[in-house]
Amino acid sequence: MNSLALSDGVLLIAALAIIIKPGASTGIRLSAAVFGAAALLGVLRFSTLLPLPGMHSFFSGLGASAAYPLLAAAFLWPDSAVAQSWRFASIFLIIAGALGLIASALEFSLWGNILAMLAVIALLLKSMKDRDVMAVIGSGSLLTALLLFSSQFSLPPALQPGDFLHLFMALGLTLMASRSLRFSQQTTFAAQTDVNLAPSD
Repeated sequence: MNSLALSDGVLLIAALAIIIKPGASTGIRLSAAVFGAAALLGVLRFSTLLPLPGMHSFFSGLGASAAYPLLAAAFLWPDSAVAQSWRFASIFLIIAGALGLIASALEFSLWGNILAMLAVIALLLKSMKDRDVMAVIGSGSLLTALLLFSSQFSLPPALQPGDFLHLFMALGLTLMASRSLRFSQQTTFAAQTDVNLAPSD
């Protein structure tokens, strides 16, 4: 089987694990759903089971221009409506995706790549500022995925550029989602502690 189908399968499993996590923020789960859809189409395409190159390219572009920015927004502002509400996260995704389609129609092919890179750099800087080791490794993995893919780095015949994109994305998304879950648990515990310590009448 094509190595790209296998590495896309790894990314699909990672995305599904994030989607079904009840504690992960809505924005992160929705961004994972977009990445998962692209990964599923990649598995079907590269395994030749059901090649749909147009659909795969569409969801890959949506991931770059919309899912990456949504992931960054959900992590940078975890209490925002975009992070917590399905409605606002969906609106964010639709608007960002529409802008991506406009950029594509105008033949601005670097739009998605630029947005994805800026989103990941913002995640990395925030993680470094917070001295959050898990988030630094996670965002660093996402940045590594983009850089290796854009440089077309490969280890023939075993690994193609897309394999590095898929595998480092899977690692980065898993770590960022785990960090989001831990932050949510800490916030909930702090809120419960405040309630318990509040003076009663």
